[in-house]
Amino acid sequence: MQEKRWGTFLCNCRSTLKLDLEKIGDINSFVELVSEPENGIYDFAEIVEKEGLENIIVGCCNERSLFKNALKNKDIHFLDLKGKCFLPHDDIDEANEKANRLINAEIAASKIKSKINVPINQLKVGNSILIYTEFKEGFKLASLLEQKLDVTKQGGVTICISPKLENLEENSPLLGQRSILEGIEGRLGNFLVKLKETSYEKTDFQKSFTLKSEQVVILAKNLPLGIKNRTGIHFFSFLNDQELEKIVIRIQELIGNFHKPEHVSYETSICAGGDKGIETCGRCITFCPYDAISRQKENLHRIKVDHFTCEGCGACVSACPTSALEFTEPSPKEIYSRIANLVSSSKKNNEIKNKPVIVFHCEEMGKFVLEKAGEIQLKYSPSILPVEVPCLRYVSESILLYAISMGAKGVGMLGCENCPNGERELLHQKLEFSQIILEKFGLGKDRLKIITSENGFEKDALGILDDFSKNIGESSLIQNLKTPRQTGNRSILGEILFDLIEQTGKEPGLTKVSKDQPFSVAEVNESGCTLCRSCANVCPTNAFRYNENENNLDFKHINCIGCGLCEQVCPENVIKLKSEIMLNKIGFEYATVAKDDMISCAKCNKPYINRRALESIEAKLFNIDSLKNTFSGNRKNILRMCPDCRTVEAVKEVEKGWEP
Repeated sequence: MQEKRWGTFLCNCRSTLKLDLEKIGDINSFVELVSEPENGIYDFAEIVEKEGLENIIVGCCNERSLFKNALKNKDIHFLDLKGKCFLPHDDIDEANEKANRLINAEIAASKIKSKINVPINQLKVGNSILIYTEFKEGFKLASLLEQKLDVTKQGGVTICISPKLENLEENSPLLGQRSILEGIEGRLGNFLVKLKETSYEKTDFQKSFTLKSEQVVILAKNLPLGIKNRTGIHFFSFLNDQELEKIVIRIQELIGNFHKPEHVSYETSICAGGDKGIETCGRCITFCPYDAISRQKENLHRIKVDHFTCEGCGACVSACPTSALEFTEPSPKEIYSRIANLVSSSKKNNEIKNKPVIVFHCEEMGKFVLEKAGEIQLKYSPSILPVEVPCLRYVSESILLYAISMGAKGVGMLGCENCPNGERELLHQKLEFSQIILEKFGLGKDRLKIITSENGFEKDALGILDDFSKNIGESSLIQNLKTPRQTGNRSILGEILFDLIEQTGKEPGLTKVSKDQPFSVAEVNESGCTLCRSCANVCPTNAFRYNENENNLDFKHINCIGCGLCEQVCPENVIKLKSEIMLNKIGFEYATVAKDDMISCAKCNKPYINRRALESIEAKLFNIDSLKNTFSGNRKNILRMCPDCRTVEAVKEVEKGWEP
């Protein structure tokens, strides 16, 4: 019998959950179902050792330390089947079916994850803390931190007082120590805090200064303009003794030595940052909310990722049109694998009653809303299947459309009302593009929806999500595609669009998109094109190619990202980019946009140049007075010779006394 490398430990919560292995179906692992995990886990651990299982799925709400102690040195993956399947869903069959999907999706994704080695960097954070406060409680926090932290060592607490701090005594020396917070640069362990002095008398003279700190606490009614939330910056608008204790704990947790993963990998060879002295693209720089990406000083055509400053939101990866930037964990393959397994029915059971709705949720509020639903047993449709992502910015157009093309009837995006990573312009661009595609194929743009929430409004957000899932019309699409082997957004998108053409029988043709979208169609004025190959040489995505055998310039619509390099390097100015995408089958293959006759050498009769290129060269050279003698007499047709024959003829002329 083939060795099973996976084990699954499921708990029915002392028989209160109607968890049924027969209904769950054929899980590709060794499965143990228990009622009392405190005892059952140790029996299961013996089986794990005997069978040589290395990866374990745990579906139990007991303390995680119980399983970590019993299953030492094992790779454990926790699933909240109780909160996500059995408490919020009354239909037992559907609850078990959903549990099956979540388990199989976790196993499939984890197999991919185990093959990826994520680089890490050492990060050291000391006990230097800066507090900027509008509240008197800031002084109490400073006192608490000084008690808890070892301020005898390098570091300590610095307090900066906002002009908005009220109820100071008239003669208080603090009145002359107030300052305005202007900005914060850097990252955890190395912040530069910019401040401007102000005085009680409000004189015109204000001096700016900068302080260094390893963490920053901002106590204010509103987050100061221009300040971004990031790891190591703690913002609180409401304070009491309990909150103060929480702040101290959060700060202490970020002091020490850490392994900081590199969230993003970078492949320089496919970056569209520029060429031939021309800077292009830069979308990753534009959309990074933390200034973690910049152009390399030594090569402005390529970018540099500051892995210490990167917060891992995934915006740059979604923005990159060539996938030169790729997220390490979760990797694209892992996300596509989860989607594929969630929309697939189990082997033993029929399809879920309604086609699934895939819901991408962030690690913050999106995750909290679903956890809250399980905690207080809020009911919602079991067809809603969750996929966690670092931030909704991670979700690209290819991910959204892949879920629809695989048979999901809708895709929800559940996140924070006020995202800690800033504005969501990029996400709305992805949504707009995907909705245009769905409209063009007659599937309806209402299959995609963003739902946001904040503390206290989890029930409202879940209600909106539930209504969304129930009101979407059924989709005629079925699962044709497999989990992509490649990871590039554009190549995967090409497969998806081709599949939509096949399944719907529609070919919408040229479709306009916003100029903000990285999609373009190149129009080439063939009569003016000399086939110089400049466009093909600089195109970062091989949208242009020169066909040597046929002497053709070809263009592939789906590859074009609209970087504009071809327009800028074309010496004849015959290329014009339009913000469109070709939704016909011809858009996925190379099509000839310019061709010309070849001219044969006047001496050896070997084809060596195309007609328009030769005529262009002759027109330019023959109009230069100083060169008229060069192309006279026996040298009149020297340009109509191949390079070899031209060299021989030039040498003969020199021997006759011609001085070039």
